[in-house]
Amino acid sequence: MTADPAILLTGMQHALGIVAARRRGDLAGAQALTGAVRDDADRAHAFLLLTELALAIVSDHTGRDVQTVTGELSLRIAALSAGQA
Repeated sequence: MTADPAILLTGMQHALGIVAARRRGDLAGAQALTGAVRDDADRAHAFLLLTELALAIVSDHTGRDVQTVTGELSLRIAALSAGQA
């Protein structure tokens, strides 16, 4: 896993592109972007940083602290999991 900011920012851009491609149904594009980040640890780190940024943006826009936002997200994930059981 790299600590090079340029590589991390590029990885975050790829992670964002993967999410956007999946949302618009472009699975081939998502797969291509996934392959662009060869190191699994770098890819995971990029998604972690992107998630932290997204949570901070939601927190800023809603006026709720990040802890509250993550708690609500955790409840939604649990509800999804329960619905699949």
